[in-house]
Amino acid sequence: MISGFFEESIVKRAIEKKLVEIELINLRDFAINKYGSVDDRPYGGGAGMIMRVDVIYRALSSISNFQFPISKQISNSKSKIIITSPKGKQFNQKKAREYSKLKRLIIIVGHYEGVDERVRNYVDEEISLGDFVMTGGEIATAAIADAVVRLIPNVLKKAEATQLESFSNNILEYPQYTRPENFKGKKVPKVLLSGNHKKIEEWKKKQAYKETLKKRRDLLT
Repeated sequence: MISGFFEESIVKRAIEKKLVEIELINLRDFAINKYGSVDDRPYGGGAGMIMRVDVIYRALSSISNFQFPISKQISNSKSKIIITSPKGKQFNQKKAREYSKLKRLIIIVGHYEGVDERVRNYVDEEISLGDFVMTGGEIATAAIADAVVRLIPNVLKKAEATQLESFSNNILEYPQYTRPENFKGKKVPKVLLSGNHKKIEEWKKKQAYKETLKKRRDLLT
């Protein structure tokens, strides 16, 4: 479902430059039968199907240089295993930066009604995009991968692109403009046309604060 996402835009260029390697593992390759079953009915009853712990365990074990226990692996190779889940911590820019510094990030894509609780014995964190539920974790996984990859050094042409953007300093980015200078009576702020770099920087900082105050006051501490 998400393989095509990694064949486009900035992520594709990062792969071509060998700045990142992305491997997609199909759980059905580790299915319990010839029908490709990776889930089963929940004990105790309930709606939906549950992803099996033995299938996920075998998939994890197939990863090169993968070791158990997990805690030992993390300390040795700077790896982390996460799973997408509505019950997880909310993903944010700080978390993206943390993941971008790892040597390896393994994402278990949640699906169906959920996963066998015992899977969490092999997971460092549960991660959610927000307080809502989707049919599966594929979109969340693609979003996490994109946010992380763009922060890897040399992926973006200009390093400041990741330093002067929303959430980088717990503040939203300032408003930006391009041509035309005047569109239906709405004009670009004069200070941006002045060429005075000091005043422009002051304007950007003030506007960033105003944007945050108006739209995300919760970010201001």
